[in-house]
Amino acid sequence: MKWIEWAPVPFTPQAREFLPGKYSIGLTQLTLLLLLPMAVMGYLSSDWPVAWQLLPLYLSLFVFGMPHGGADHLLLWGMVKNSPLRFRIGTLLAYPMLSLAYLAVWNFQPVPSAVFFLCLTIFHWGQGDHYLSVKLHQAGYLERSGLLKWLHILSRGSLPILLPGYLGNETYREFIEAMVRQGGQVEYDLVWISQNPLFFLLVPLGLTVVQVLLSLMKLEEGEGRALRFDALEGGLLVLWFLFVPPLWAIGAYFALWHSLRHGLRILWIDEAGRTQLQNREFFKLKIRWLQLTGLMTVLALVGLWFILALPLNFRGIQLDWLGKAMLGISILTLPHTVVVCLMDRLQLNRVESCC
Repeated sequence: MKWIEWAPVPFTPQAREFLPGKYSIGLTQLTLLLLLPMAVMGYLSSDWPVAWQLLPLYLSLFVFGMPHGGADHLLLWGMVKNSPLRFRIGTLLAYPMLSLAYLAVWNFQPVPSAVFFLCLTIFHWGQGDHYLSVKLHQAGYLERSGLLKWLHILSRGSLPILLPGYLGNETYREFIEAMVRQGGQVEYDLVWISQNPLFFLLVPLGLTVVQVLLSLMKLEEGEGRALRFDALEGGLLVLWFLFVPPLWAIGAYFALWHSLRHGLRILWIDEAGRTQLQNREFFKLKIRWLQLTGLMTVLALVGLWFILALPLNFRGIQLDWLGKAMLGISILTLPHTVVVCLMDRLQLNRVESCC
């Protein structure tokens, strides 16, 4: 048995197919199975020390969260496999260079870098849900309307990024200030966050309601089921980010919602992963996941600790640790989002090759 997958993941015609409808029920059941106990623990976590509130985020560096981008090099190589060797090597080198460039910008412009990261994450987390709504739930109305597509992306992305800033405003502000402090090594008082708590409620809630109502007007025969899944997921996320403490809610979402769904997408593209999914060979599927993502996950974690000097002592985890961790995640999110945009171009737009 091999430990590391070195071959590129090709984007075959099967990678553009819809996922089986039965996976909708399975994914929903798995999500509820994972999130319900986490919601109970999260509700209790409001009185816990910060170190314990950060436990889901800490664990996400090793389980699903960080690893969900660990196959980017194989996916990128698969997208450009028909290009000249020099171009393929340049494409792979562009990935870390983009991260290092963003890290440099953090040092000089920490506040704009933080705002850019929040906007980028809104888009990226939204595009992840958009893909599954189209390809898994078969929400055709999101394909036919550009307006609905962008409303859906902004709605799904703003729920985890903005909604925690309403009831958890103080923690939300401290989180952003810690990230800015680690980026520019200076103190910033982001008082505007505390002065505008309604912004963090009305924007994501408004986008979600408008998107569902407009989608209702664009429905065609057979799409009612997709809209029900759409509304159910949106409602679940609203409740999650309103009532679960922010640090716990974001960490659990990152690992158990966003990253889990992207992992399903990767395994559906990968021929071996797709076969194991269809045959319900879940143990082999776990091994395949480690083969695809293990190497880059380890290298990314080592790189982050080297560059950002993340403490390894759990007892020392505080908001400064969170700032460093999120800074590290931000510099990896930028090139990862570029890769996912290229995946969307191939899987959603029927483009035969990327380059």
